Amino acid sequence: MEMKMLPLFIIGLFSAVEKTECCFSKPPSVAFTASLSKRITVRPQAPVKYDHVVTNWGGAYNPSTGIFTAPYDGLYSISFTLMGNPSNDVRLEAVKNGERVAMVYTASKIYLQSSKIVHLILSKGDRIWIKNHSTSTTAKLHDWKVYNAFSGILIRDL
Repeated sequence: MEMKMLPLFIIGLFSAVEKTECCFSKPPSVAFTASLSKRITVRPQAPVKYDHVVTNWGGAYNPSTGIFTAPYDGLYSISFTLMGNPSNDVRLEAVKNGERVAMVYTASKIYLQSSKIVHLILSKGDRIWIKNHSTSTTAKLHDWKVYNAFSGILIRDL
């Protein structure tokens, strides 16, 4: 290589390193799973407060309110599982900033579970929670840390 070409070659190397660094930068980490530590009764239209936090990577889930707040713009996977008590029709809904985005339902003489997964584009500050769908009936939820759960994970930042 000629000496006069060396500066251009070095500039090209730096440019390639910058592009490679950009492509391999770490995305933000956000993941949570919470469940119920005991049986609870949820008032009509009230949020479910999943108090047994299994994972809260990034600290975006608040167990005292039951609300997940998106810390970054991105594509998130949100899931929730319901197990009501026998002879108690229960409908729970996932809510994004006050708007229903998904619902699960269970009604039976035996213990049954119902689950839902929804993928959502969230903006920083968007809030997701699970609430009792009924406007007049309480929801009796059965649990020992394993049957009713609320989870979310950032799949990709935007």
